[in-house]
Amino acid sequence: MLRLAESVDEPVVSPPLLKPKCGQPGICRVVDVEGTPVVDLGFSCFLDLPDETPHQPGAFVRLDAAGRVNAAPDANRGDLFTYSAVVLKVVDGDTLWVKIYLRPKQWIKQKLRLRDLDCPEIAAPEGKVAKRFVEGLLAEDKRITICTTKPDKYDRYLADVFLPLPGQSPLFLNNALLSNTHATLKRAWEFGDWEN
Repeated sequence: MLRLAESVDEPVVSPPLLKPKCGQPGICRVVDVEGTPVVDLGFSCFLDLPDETPHQPGAFVRLDAAGRVNAAPDANRGDLFTYSAVVLKVVDGDTLWVKIYLRPKQWIKQKLRLRDLDCPEIAAPEGKVAKRFVEGLLAEDKRITICTTKPDKYDRYLADVFLPLPGQSPLFLNNALLSNTHATLKRAWEFGDWEN
């Protein structure tokens, strides 16, 4: 258990933080579905390619602002499943409803759980504080970038969430909750109810 300093003379123990996972929004992979190459947009959504496409299964592609599919030869697996999104509702400190843009003008509504975190339940005073902390960070701008992984047992996608900060690197929300003691680490090997 993490112990914070009780007096001024004691050093403060920082909570362990997560290594952020974030790729590039708009990077996807071409996959084979029943003998046809299609773009895997994530969330079980696919984009048909023209019959004479140069893109073959396994290739990385970039979806541009006009919705065109272009080769992305410098992309890799770490760039996948990263999206621009807008927060619709903060459910509690570690759960959000979001509008995820799979490509220009195509979005999906999903419930996200912040990866490897556990905030106190919303019924507890600490849970209310964690929720207000997240709402405060999103008060000015509800646009975020997310990197998702598989859904948990409650069908919520696990995500790393990044908030834009003008003139600075994006704020990694998962670690902001940890470093401000609004959350603790929760790993599959500790509790067994999440898949990573």
